[in-house]
Order: sequence, then C-alpha cells, then structure tokens
Amino acid sequence: MSNFRGYYVKIGNCNFTTPAPKREGLLIMPHLVQTADSGVLASGKLDIKVLPHTRTKIQMQFPIMTKPQYEYYYSVIMSSMALEVEYYNEGIDAYETGIFYHNDMQYKPIAYHGEKMIEMQEIHLIEH
Repeated sequence: MSNFRGYYVKIGNCNFTTPAPKREGLLIMPHLVQTADSGVLASGKLDIKVLPHTRTKIQMQFPIMTKPQYEYYYSVIMSSMALEVEYYNEGIDAYETGIFYHNDMQYKPIAYHGEKMIEMQEIHLIEH
C-alpha cells in the first residue's frame, strides 16, 4: 500500500492540485550529491570531494491557469524566499520536508477565448 496522499508538492496549505503540474513538467530530484571540488590526479584517476549533505531539487511547470489560480500560487511561493516544502519521494514511498529557495517568478499573459489567462514559467525549488 502506498503512502501517497494525492499530491507531490505542498507549501503551507497549498498542495498544487488545482491546477496540478503538467505530467511532463514535474521533476523531483531527491538527495542529490553535492561536490566541493573535482579534478584528475596525476595517475589519471578522477578525484571528487563530496560534501556530507545532499540537496533536493524540484522543478514544476503548470498548464495555463486563470488569474485567480495564478495569484494564489504566486502568493504561496512568494511568501518567503525560504519555504518549508513537503514533497513525495517515490523512491522511499514517503513524504519528506525541507527548506527550499525558489527562482524568480516569471509569467506570460495569454488571451484565451476572450478570457485573461496566465502561463507561469517553470518554478525551481532548491533545498538549502
């Protein structure tokens, strides 16, 4: 039985389900190894100095949304540069929480059948 609760990313009370991220636009990269330095030794062997901590990265793209939907997501993400983010880690079938920073928000206004819509550009969340 899975521990998945119906969402992949949650910030505060927002679980980003209306609208949900595009299927091809959600990337969760848990526990990436961080390196301080790397180089090739005189023997020809690769020498990599690995830091003791790992970092998770999350990228999200959303379908075109209404202005109220965009304003809600914008207010959640822009509430702080350091956000407590809960995300589902498929590899361990569990939710994990970390402090993440985000990139600057960018959007494209779009008119669709006479209605003002917003295309939010890709959001990057990078664990501290």
